[in-house]
Amino acid sequence: MAKRARNRRTANKQTNWLLIGGLVVGGIVIFAGLIFLAFREPARLSLLGFCNNNPENCIVVGNEDAEVTVVEVSDYGCSHCRDFNLETSPLLEAQYVDSDKVKWVVLPFALQGQTGTFPTMPSAVAAMCANQQGAFADFHQSLFELQGTQFFNTEDGFMQVAAALEMDTNAFGSCLANNSYADTVIENITMAQQAGVSSTPSFFIDGELLPGNQPISIFQQRLDALLGS
Repeated sequence: MAKRARNRRTANKQTNWLLIGGLVVGGIVIFAGLIFLAFREPARLSLLGFCNNNPENCIVVGNEDAEVTVVEVSDYGCSHCRDFNLETSPLLEAQYVDSDKVKWVVLPFALQGQTGTFPTMPSAVAAMCANQQGAFADFHQSLFELQGTQFFNTEDGFMQVAAALEMDTNAFGSCLANNSYADTVIENITMAQQAGVSSTPSFFIDGELLPGNQPISIFQQRLDALLGS
């Protein structure tokens, strides 16, 4: 009888130690999971999804129903963006956009300066004002051509470009004066940062980030692979 009691006590001790051990292991697993959740990279916002859901924020060049979509994020004061838009972009447009294979989407954007402001915000707003009159593509390119001149990122420069493109300069001037699209550009900046944009130009080819002014062959490889050509 005493022996059976001792056996029960021993079994109870073993059960208690197993229970304690299980609790300790479980606690370690939970703690490790919390650490992982705290330090893992947060999910990035999809700029493609943002543009699809907020078409007023993004400007589409080309066929809306194209098989592949490229979202471009450029800053009008960025020299690499200028090089891309004046040299590489026309070639890609001729090969893919004009043939209705690719929908090219531009997200008007401005990089944050050292003082926390956005120096090229006026250019991004002007581009959206030009889009009101269906003149975005030519205006967009002209803004990059103004880099290095006294008219860069100025109202005088914007008005000269608008006049050269035979836009309604009165309506365009009112749009500039009212700073009509400032809130839209600020929202675009926030969304681009959440999507992983840290420098310009940046591109999202069917949602996949491609940073920098890459050689045209890199764009061709990515696009041809998606198009199956």
